[in-house]
Amino acid sequence: MPFNRPFKTLVDNSEETSMKSAPFVSCVALALILTAPWLSAQPNGQAPPKITVDVPFDFMVGHVMFPAGHYTVKPTGNRTFYLRAGRGRESVKFATGPISTPSHPGARLIFLQENRHYQLRELWMNSATGAKIPGPQVEELRNVRESRVEVPASCTACN
Repeated sequence: MPFNRPFKTLVDNSEETSMKSAPFVSCVALALILTAPWLSAQPNGQAPPKITVDVPFDFMVGHVMFPAGHYTVKPTGNRTFYLRAGRGRESVKFATGPISTPSHPGARLIFLQENRHYQLRELWMNSATGAKIPGPQVEELRNVRESRVEVPASCTACN
């Protein structure tokens, strides 16, 4: 009688093994799905570009107000950036447009004073790579030097 059961035991074990491995396979698949965008965003093991800046005044991005302080800005997608405070919970994700204006060398953020508030309007990773943050009255205020403030920044992996 012991020889009549081995085939059934093998079948039962394989069913148990496949039932136990299903959650494992699901977890591995989920991990791959979650890490795939991160792996593709960092070709050749390079870190993504990151701008760090100390802004000496309160400012706005769109309708979100930020206090003076240390900030990081990272690209998150095609013409989309994420600004985050070094301390605190302040953060915002924003869309940008292309810039065709030649610029001075170096990373920096450019603010325009509108209605007694500084608005983030441009960010530059280097002299050739910049982005414009859309908003009202940008074209009108470009001609007024007193309303434009450039804040130097540093950029890692911004070749």
